[in-house]
Amino acid sequence: MPKVSVIIPNYNHARFLEQRIDSVLAQSFKDYEVIILDDCSTDNSKDVIERYRNHFKVSHIVYNTKNSGSPFSQWRKGVELAEGKYIWIAESDDYSDTLFLETLLPEFTDANVGIAFCSSHWIDDFGLIKDDLSIYKKSFKASGQKIYINEMVYNCTIQNVSSAIIRKSVISNLLNKLTTFKYCGDWILYSDILTRSILSFNESKLNYFRWYHNNTSNQAVKLGKWTDEGVHVLQFLPQSKSLTLGKIFNLYKFWNRRINNINDYIRRVKIKKYLLFYCSKGVFSTFLKYKQ
Repeated sequence: MPKVSVIIPNYNHARFLEQRIDSVLAQSFKDYEVIILDDCSTDNSKDVIERYRNHFKVSHIVYNTKNSGSPFSQWRKGVELAEGKYIWIAESDDYSDTLFLETLLPEFTDANVGIAFCSSHWIDDFGLIKDDLSIYKKSFKASGQKIYINEMVYNCTIQNVSSAIIRKSVISNLLNKLTTFKYCGDWILYSDILTRSILSFNESKLNYFRWYHNNTSNQAVKLGKWTDEGVHVLQFLPQSKSLTLGKIFNLYKFWNRRINNINDYIRRVKIKKYLLFYCSKGVFSTFLKYKQ
């Protein structure tokens, strides 16, 4: 049984795919399997993938006959196939340093670490390194509860899943529900995991994050989907041990301002219903905590 399962979900990234797969196969740490998933690509991705059909590290190659409509459907499929103790979702348009696994895996000697991730080089279509937009600059290990309630409820501070390794045992059944999301499923998944584990960050730049082209993360920002889907990170408020009424009030104001920037009235009403529902659940759980 491999220690790490590397899931490579692909959709129309043929031009980046060889670099992605080769950077995984070149890892200095060797105890891993590779699972390649293609979501019914319309480019020549299959031609690239088939070159790796007989590679001894590739345990699964799965082609969808119909596009799933959500990258998180592919994540779920990959996790279901995975036999490793740790999961690395290596997105098909990114690539990694050969020391990525060797550097991050030791973080999991602490059994409470649920996610370990590193810093990234932010690159364009041609692999040219651009401005560093990373939120964290220095290595740390911190309570996931604190990261969630102080940072993750406002923005996704783990900016690229390719930079992260996740302990498989902390991935809950929530993954089955993420298929309804197209843009912010990663943010929601991290939030759930962090309320139950520790987050470890390594400042070494071992990941190459292709942010500047037309990728999913970039599209989410351009289309304003961070608000529509991102509000669901608040569903974990009752799981936070450090939640207070003051924190809930500040969160409500922050998200309400963000929602009010949406021009579409129907969208605003729909999202505000979720905001009120999640904040109300947070208030209720806080009152229960005060009673105990």
